[in-house]
Amino acid sequence: MNWKQKSLAVLCFMAMALGFYANGGVYVTPHNILVLLAFLAPFTALGLYCCVGLGMPMALFFRFVPLPFGLLLSAFFISVGLRYEHPFVLGGLIAALGGGCLATLGINLKPDDVRMFSRPSAISLVGVLTFALATPLIIVLWSLDNADLGHFWAPINLGIAVAAFGAIYFALDTKQAPLERAQSASLNAVLLITGFLVYEYFVGLARIEFSEWTAILTAQNVLTLVAAFAIYFGVVFVSICHNQIHQLPIRHWHLVETFLFFVFMVIAPESILELEVDQMSQDDLDQMSQSE
Repeated sequence: MNWKQKSLAVLCFMAMALGFYANGGVYVTPHNILVLLAFLAPFTALGLYCCVGLGMPMALFFRFVPLPFGLLLSAFFISVGLRYEHPFVLGGLIAALGGGCLATLGINLKPDDVRMFSRPSAISLVGVLTFALATPLIIVLWSLDNADLGHFWAPINLGIAVAAFGAIYFALDTKQAPLERAQSASLNAVLLITGFLVYEYFVGLARIEFSEWTAILTAQNVLTLVAAFAIYFGVVFVSICHNQIHQLPIRHWHLVETFLFFVFMVIAPESILELEVDQMSQDDLDQMSQSE
């Protein structure tokens, strides 16, 4: 793909984004800007580390890094929004959308651009991952006056995610490479925790005595899912830096399916038919009050 094709692709994408904005489908709010900042700042640091520090091709970085990172941040901001009744519930989807758009860019780059690059040190990997995961948390604590660090540091949530990962990792065939096993275990941990989360959500709705706590319980359980996403992202990032990427396209696809299942089961908006029924009920009530 030459520079003319790249320029046309960028222009068409910008035209599409501006079209959505002009059509009223995209709302720019302070909360959305914060989510976008929490996504772009660490993502830029990760990109500089990989592409400049390691000499990793941009095709490889954009193909595999932005999507799991965007889904991780989206789940994180959904949890924050549920816990503090904040617009971050919907604003968090901006991170998933941004990750998907950048992943699309990486998928369409030339495969032969992938070449050998330097391997990272363990200390540098831990440092850049810590920065990437801590930046969104710092932004949330700074932007919300009532945010409590203790809410995000719940050992039980991390413990459940690690236990799910370990249960699957040690059950897998030991003939596989360690990173391959870690990829499979972390992905299946996300699937498993999502299933339990949705189950607990509907149990909370069905039990009247717990209904008032449903949102808080769901927010706390989503933190467990966030921890599982973080484990998957960490494993994926280490795998990319060591060029262990054979199964990542399929695993990313299953990750997207799981995230969409979670969103549509827990925070999906009302359908048009439901809105019409609610409106009809309200109209009937208004007519009854007028007739009286």
